[in-house]
Amino acid sequence: MPLDGISTHLLAHELNSRLADARIDKIYQPSRFDIFFIVRNNSENLKLLLSCDPQSPRVQLTDYMRENPQMPPNFCMLLRKHLSGARILSVSCPRYERIIEIDISVTDELHDTSTKKLIIEMMGRYSNIIFLNSENRIIDALVHVDNSTSRVREIMPARIYEAPPSQGKITPDEALEMVEKDQLPILSDSMQRPMSKALLDSLLGFSPLLTNDICFQAKIDPRCALSSLSSEQKEDLLHVCHSILSDICARKAQPTVFFIDGEPKDWHALSLQDAGKSRSMQTISEAMDQVQHFQDIRTRFESKRRTIRAILTSAFNHASKKLSIHEQDLRETNNAEKLKLEGELVLAYQYLIKPDDTELTIPDYPDFGQSTTLSLEPGMTPSEQGQLYLKRYRKEISRRESALRFIETEKDEVSYLNSLLQAVDAATETDDLEAIDYEIRTSLNSEKESSGKKDGGNQVYHPGKSKSGKASSRALRQAAKAAQDKKKKAGAAKKIEDPSLPRKYYVDGGFEVLSGRNNIQNDNLTFHVAAKDDLWFHAKNIPGTHVILRTYGKAPSDKAKTEAASVAAYYSRSNKPFTGEMTESKTEYDVRVEIDYCPVSHVKKIPKAKPGMVIYEEYNTLLVSAKLPMNREKKQ
Repeated sequence: MPLDGISTHLLAHELNSRLADARIDKIYQPSRFDIFFIVRNNSENLKLLLSCDPQSPRVQLTDYMRENPQMPPNFCMLLRKHLSGARILSVSCPRYERIIEIDISVTDELHDTSTKKLIIEMMGRYSNIIFLNSENRIIDALVHVDNSTSRVREIMPARIYEAPPSQGKITPDEALEMVEKDQLPILSDSMQRPMSKALLDSLLGFSPLLTNDICFQAKIDPRCALSSLSSEQKEDLLHVCHSILSDICARKAQPTVFFIDGEPKDWHALSLQDAGKSRSMQTISEAMDQVQHFQDIRTRFESKRRTIRAILTSAFNHASKKLSIHEQDLRETNNAEKLKLEGELVLAYQYLIKPDDTELTIPDYPDFGQSTTLSLEPGMTPSEQGQLYLKRYRKEISRRESALRFIETEKDEVSYLNSLLQAVDAATETDDLEAIDYEIRTSLNSEKESSGKKDGGNQVYHPGKSKSGKASSRALRQAAKAAQDKKKKAGAAKKIEDPSLPRKYYVDGGFEVLSGRNNIQNDNLTFHVAAKDDLWFHAKNIPGTHVILRTYGKAPSDKAKTEAASVAAYYSRSNKPFTGEMTESKTEYDVRVEIDYCPVSHVKKIPKAKPGMVIYEEYNTLLVSAKLPMNREKKQ
């Protein structure tokens, strides 16, 4: 988000017009770097956000609030102590820097009035919020910078505040005077640099986005140096610079949001022509709010996706490791039949075994003319030697049976976790992740309940007894209370509800298409919501969602079937996942997927299988593109 010096200068003018003489009613600090002021001005409550977040430092009026912690941080308590009930005198931006200064009139307990100042420095990882007294001395700062962090400029309590060092660039006011004299506002040291870089190094408050747009409007290559420009190009450049500098000096803001692929990506206080599809906003704060709110949604979405993916990946790796161990056990039991045969041979040829023999050589095994040697354990009788081989054989058989049983279970677990990972990768909305999170919590609760039944099914509670042999009333009350608490916990666990609904689309002919967000919804759609004559779609031989085409007894067209199959393709493992909010321009990829479909009556639930695991028969297959219908949740 390009919060450059120009945008900061125009933003300060806008905030000053809205906040001058406003009263500070409440102060909150919902996160490490964000401070919220609730101010009242002209019978209107406004939310002022001061943020020194290194990723997006900003000062703006906003419509969005965040949840506050129960215990306010120390800096928030300090601001409440000094600024509650105070009035904002002015908001300014010194010398086109990325700094906002808020002068505040404060009245103390003795009714003495003084002026204090909040300084918000918005400089990437050096961003900070600094609280000064009337003598320009630091009362406190949100981020302390001592001598070990910076030898140039300390920001600590009781220090005199020093502004960041000057950059030695041309201010817009000075640049406008130069342009009016037909001089390009470029420093002599930057004359040989590419034009975009030369303007960036010379003009105070300008960002790369703005200098590139100046070159675009002047129709010159931003990589060209000043010496390579023709006289006509220089005139065009002067004209564009004069127009932009005039708007800046006259404080004529044109707040604009720029969209790329239908998503708000950037904003600026001026209307730029080379930053994407633009949309004008009434205020700079409104433009900032729209872009930042979208970024916050994306950030929270990706954070939740990473958290859920990490949980599932850990479980998937654990299940895969157990599967590989059981498969190794199965491979190691391949010689079980050989142990049985060797034991039978030892018993058959035990008359050849002498005391203290460690080997037994059988001359005609396995074929006549060949011999084999079997190892023996010292100190055992010939009969015990044969029984030892048979004991090892039975142990290997038991190990093989256990391995086969566990392999089947772990294969189902791996397949189930793989389907959940695919659902996480295919998630495009917060509701998708909420549904997957619900399924994970539900499966964990089910596992706990089942393990509890296995572990405690035969347990009997024996309350304490008195000397007479009867159960004491205190013990009975404790037992009743424990049973009641257990019942409440079980009831609370059962109250977990899926917060999301299946995805809904409408295809050719107005037919409704439903798609599950998780395996529990898949089962519910297929076996409870869908009618027997509805059509069921699923990606062939790969994880994916269940898609239902509701027919209501009518025959859908081939186009409707293809569109429904495309939904199944889009949410399958074969499709490249899209990690963002869904828009109409993000509904199709150049991916072709095989999709099986059949009537719902041909789909059967696998007994005792995980949710979403089914078998189907008498199906057809379509090869379709992975895309979504454009008329989502809107009937034709």
